[in-house]
Amino acid sequence: MKSAFNPYGLLGFALACYFAVVQQWSLPEFCWGTWLAGLLYTWGCIAAGALQILLFARSEKAAYEERLPFLQHLSPIAFMFIVTVAVVCGGLLAFRVYSFLFGFYGLFLSVFAEMEPLVFFGRNGFINSDFFGPVVYLLERFWPVAVGVLVANWEDFFGRLVNPWRRMVLPFQREILRLHVMILALPFVAMFSWMLFKGAYQSVTIVILMGLLYLLPKKAAGKEWKPGANDGEPAQPMH
Repeated sequence: MKSAFNPYGLLGFALACYFAVVQQWSLPEFCWGTWLAGLLYTWGCIAAGALQILLFARSEKAAYEERLPFLQHLSPIAFMFIVTVAVVCGGLLAFRVYSFLFGFYGLFLSVFAEMEPLVFFGRNGFINSDFFGPVVYLLERFWPVAVGVLVANWEDFFGRLVNPWRRMVLPFQREILRLHVMILALPFVAMFSWMLFKGAYQSVTIVILMGLLYLLPKKAAGKEWKPGANDGEPAQPMH
């Protein structure tokens, strides 16, 4: 699978870097902004996967029946009811699971990237918060990181070649490696930036790390199974 340069990643990079430099974000602020971006990306994948399943379920009924023969005995209305219930339950479960997972990540950040206000991002603040309070606070101040990630990865929300069930259940499958690379690189980039740029090292470090986040080539989307996919032809949405 060949890797490809993503021009939308350049747009996200430019947007986030502009605000990071102009507003002089600190490294802890950047870490929390990245946390927010990962959370919203995950929620977006869950919502997009659920919506795509519902939109194309009726036209792909034959493919579902091939794998789950008991569906053949259902009327179209009953079939759509079952699919809708499965999507709603699966989407809500995925939403809860990944919110819990990011809450766990947030506990680590509250120790290693503590910042003001401590009531949200302090060592004893985040763990006692309602989770959505910190999310709203971050969204008001560090939305460019999140918007940049959504722009850079827009195909993950609208591409028809990706299995929508997998997208909903495993939303992080395509971006987790990129985020891990950035996290592992952070202390080394910060150290070398401090050696070279002294007082300006935080802004330089953030720009370099954003390059890893937005500009690393990503694999071109491959053709994965999805119900109703015949010889690569996209299924038609229900009317």
